[in-house]
Amino acid sequence: MRRVVFLLPLLFAGCSCQPDPDRDAAVPRPAPTDVSAGSADPTTPTGDGLAAAPPPALSAVAPDAVSETTTVRNYVIALLGSDRASSDAYWSGGRTGTRPDDAVLRSIPQLRNLRVDTDSPIARDTAQPSRLREVPVRIRATSADGTFNYHGWYRLQPRADGSGWEIHSASLQPTLR
Repeated sequence: MRRVVFLLPLLFAGCSCQPDPDRDAAVPRPAPTDVSAGSADPTTPTGDGLAAAPPPALSAVAPDAVSETTTVRNYVIALLGSDRASSDAYWSGGRTGTRPDDAVLRSIPQLRNLRVDTDSPIARDTAQPSRLREVPVRIRATSADGTFNYHGWYRLQPRADGSGWEIHSASLQPTLR
């Protein structure tokens, strides 16, 4: 009975979760604009001097450069070829070390097919724009000996000239299925 007595004033006072019609009427709402008319360009300044489009995102590489995920995919595709120089060109400095971080992929005999699934790149530094990105991967390699699954990541950094991304390091582990 006491609970009902305590809740009764709340019933008459109103709920704070309901919109206040007086306050909503005071807030001006912008009129919708039709950009599809062809005459209005969203990047041109408006009457008050502000641009309608957001500023471009900061990038450590050229705007027309291939993305991090595409760079990793192109590298894995290059591994299928017999010319190791073309796949090594994706690494920092144009070559891998004495033992590349993804040596397990390079050592599969009679490699027939590679499938790579990438996730969104993750910034691994605090610089703005980020200069070290990590691309999580899942790789399925098919050879004469069977099918092998790996998971891990490739870390990329901008090329010295800023024209695109290059592989800095990698880590791949076998996945049991």
